Amino acid sequence: MKKKPYSRGNRARKLFSVALFLSWIGFMALAGFFVPSFLTQLPFFQIKRVEVKGNYRIPFEEVREAVHSLSGNLMKLRGPQLRDLLNARFENRVKRVELRRKFTREGIVLEVSIEERVPVARLRLGRSYRLLDREGVIFKPLGEEGKGLVEISTYDKEVLLKGFPRLYEEVLSLRMPLNRILIKKDRVVLELEGRRIVLPPLEFFSDSISERLRMIYNFPQEKVDLRYDRFILVRN
Repeated sequence: MKKKPYSRGNRARKLFSVALFLSWIGFMALAGFFVPSFLTQLPFFQIKRVEVKGNYRIPFEEVREAVHSLSGNLMKLRGPQLRDLLNARFENRVKRVELRRKFTREGIVLEVSIEERVPVARLRLGRSYRLLDREGVIFKPLGEEGKGLVEISTYDKEVLLKGFPRLYEEVLSLRMPLNRILIKKDRVVLELEGRRIVLPPLEFFSDSISERLRMIYNFPQEKVDLRYDRFILVRN
């Protein structure tokens, strides 16, 4: 059987199909590159308004400015990004940020929910101080914040931070009228008005400390030593 001569028409059609396919690939690549950038420039994808809730110390203007500084990548903006930026500006004050977008014809309404850390004590650092939340996270006070909180002094900041959750659970959560807490190598000293209560070192706190504090709370003695499990030392 004789082979049919190669058709120039078939060759042209194949070349056209290849060219069309390559053009389509190129178009899709360009579209993937330019379309997202183009869409973010449309009013529909621009921030119309920023609504903030949950902030009690960080000013609204600071949150709005932080949002706009990140708005170049608005569609990919996530709560942790904004949280990290705010923490860089306010020294670890923000615990959590959640974002919610409402799309309108005029643009995006961005709802920002902020959870700031709540101070439970203040840490004396030389002539200045920092605040501590119940998890032992340190952050910077704003204005006179924390002035009425119990003051903590420590010989080693790392020892305090490691044991602070237990200190909060066993002591601070009792809401005793404490003036100061001294963290020392061999003891923890609670200073009240006219009284001192001595506890074991922070790393040796037991689950019974809060119960023993409740038990001796109304003792009239000026000094009560709770470092020993089997007995209590008292002294005027």
